Amino acid sequence: MKKSTVRNRIRIVTGINIILLIILVICGCFYFRSNNLDNSNLYDNDKVYDNENAEAVPGTDDETVDTPGGQESGTDSGQKAEDTEPDKELTESEELSLYSDLPYFISENSERYINYKKQHLDYSYEKVITYVNIGLDYDFYENVKSIENGHDITVLVNKYNKLPDNFEPELVQVDPSMCAPGVGPQYLRKEAYDAFVKMHQDAKQLGLNITAYGTYRSIETQHWIWNNAVNSGRTIEDVDSLNARGGHSEHHTGLAVDVIKNNYSVEETKEFEWYRENAHKYGFIIRYPKDMESITGYKYEPWHLRYVGPEIAAEVYESGITYDEYYVRVLEPEMRAENQTP
Repeated sequence: MKKSTVRNRIRIVTGINIILLIILVICGCFYFRSNNLDNSNLYDNDKVYDNENAEAVPGTDDETVDTPGGQESGTDSGQKAEDTEPDKELTESEELSLYSDLPYFISENSERYINYKKQHLDYSYEKVITYVNIGLDYDFYENVKSIENGHDITVLVNKYNKLPDNFEPELVQVDPSMCAPGVGPQYLRKEAYDAFVKMHQDAKQLGLNITAYGTYRSIETQHWIWNNAVNSGRTIEDVDSLNARGGHSEHHTGLAVDVIKNNYSVEETKEFEWYRENAHKYGFIIRYPKDMESITGYKYEPWHLRYVGPEIAAEVYESGITYDEYYVRVLEPEMRAENQTP
């Protein structure tokens, strides 16, 4: 009896344990399923939150800017959204207007500036304005202006500015001892002559001999020189690169002097080494510098000195630009301002 009773109790306990195990398994399944659903909802809610923040709060909560639509939106920098947009491309006129405050800007030349800029996109507008004011948007000897201030020591005589046919400066004869042998009488304006005498004397004290080889030349003589060069078989382009046409030569002014002998061997002399560094102190500049033919219209002439006065000569020398550029950037604006003064 006892063994039978024990077996029955074991069966009952085992059955109860099996039932409890089944219940635990079922409860565990429900719990696991419920937990997954909660996590899924939480993940979805996080995504919604992130999306809302992405649209509404790109930066801090207390820094907002106006969007193009007029709504407020956070930003790290606090700048207006319109400031961060790509710059709107300026029209040609708008871009040019940014340079209208330059003293050498001439409003009447605006269309020429724009057209020249189109042809030279790599040029700055400062260079474009300068070159157009010189006349370089035209071929040499086109759009020529008649010079009215021919007796001014700062006068600009070039391929775009012509002296009147009847122009005659007041001249003094250069002391023959200061002239190259065999060149005949030479003449200069008194201002230029006095400066040349001083330069000649100072150079002589250093053992140097700077002499005048070519000075004043009449317009009629210049016509003859140019025509004779063309008739010799040279091309007009070649002649124009070395010889001015009548009325366009600085030698007409009495302010220009060719020193020593007009060929490139002058660069090999001690005289050239000296006056290259000192001529400006006496008021002279090397009028046609090296590598500036596209601006001056003439090949490099190291022998050709032009008197403009010590102050201006020093500024041209230090700036390293041509006299043509200096004239339209500095002197011409000053003259316009003087003419506008009541």
